[in-house]
Amino acid sequence: MEAQQNRPGVQTLTNDECDDSPDGKLECYFINMPETLESTMIIPTEGETAEQLIISGTIFKADGKTPYQNVILYAYHTDSKGYYSKRGNETGVQKWHGKLHGWCKTDSAGRYTIKTIRPAPYPNNSIPAHIHSALKMPDNSMMYINDFVFTDDPFVDEKYKTSFESEVGGTGIIELTKKDNKWYGYRNIILKE
Repeated sequence: MEAQQNRPGVQTLTNDECDDSPDGKLECYFINMPETLESTMIIPTEGETAEQLIISGTIFKADGKTPYQNVILYAYHTDSKGYYSKRGNETGVQKWHGKLHGWCKTDSAGRYTIKTIRPAPYPNNSIPAHIHSALKMPDNSMMYINDFVFTDDPFVDEKYKTSFESEVGGTGIIELTKKDNKWYGYRNIILKE
């Protein structure tokens, strides 16, 4: 299937073109998103037994002071057993990312919130539990940012902390606190231009 044009010079991929790769093209991450987005992403977690997780923060422009509004954040992660579990009706790149995914758009103050469950690390692996994420800017440019990971994860050690090839959006390492049986974390994301 050919790519569709939504404005001169910008190609939009279709679900068919995003079905065949676990990573796909970055554009694939934004194909199935709802037409209207709020600043809070609620990832549906029915059937999951993991503890609830709420992460909030602000996305800033490169100066680290100016809030960046209307940035779309896409996130996906494993379930409570470390797998990208599926409902079975996913299309596009979500066939690989699974059912635990969502989108939100920063508000006028650059704020975002993710409400989900705390993911588990991959089984039989030494990679920390993480939340993958990518951004779509108001000008339609897109970028990956470093995964969200947690300071209390035993795999977030000194080796991990010094392993970043890029610090786009910061290291992604956040401290979680527990209150009323929910985990809370905060991450500001500063973008480089």
